[in-house]
Amino acid sequence: MSSLERFGGDRETRVGNAERASLTEILRSAVDQGYIDLDEYEKRVDVLMAAKTVGETEVVLADLPAYQRVLKAQEDAFTPDRLPTPEWIKWLWAGVSIPIGIATGVWAFVFFLSGSHQYFWPVWVVIPLGVVASVLTVAEKNIIRPGEERKRRERMRRRRMD
Repeated sequence: MSSLERFGGDRETRVGNAERASLTEILRSAVDQGYIDLDEYEKRVDVLMAAKTVGETEVVLADLPAYQRVLKAQEDAFTPDRLPTPEWIKWLWAGVSIPIGIATGVWAFVFFLSGSHQYFWPVWVVIPLGVVASVLTVAEKNIIRPGEERKRRERMRRRRMD
């Protein structure tokens, strides 16, 4: 798999003079930085100028650090930001906290008014609601969100290809 394919590029996509000129700049930069010598530069430029597809250009550039930096910059530019926490998760926890707060408040009121030690019966409200809310939150984070991010990346990849 070509490193360009990660970004939605097809190895069989044709390249034009503008792309060849910008890729030649990467080769020139490699000479300036001492990665390749002038003889190798000339050979690579000849191959690059004769290249008709992305796959053919990648052959002469793949081992150069400058090219790898360009690919990394493209990857970073097209990597979508992480999705924010959905509103329904926030509302879920707000909704769960209300009955828990009411039950705990009633228990505390009765506990302090009676002065006797009473067992903490709101646990029967706290545990089921806490378990359900926790399971839904974990499912959203580990199942729903990764699926949504995959769909989002696919949409972005399709947009880049258009």
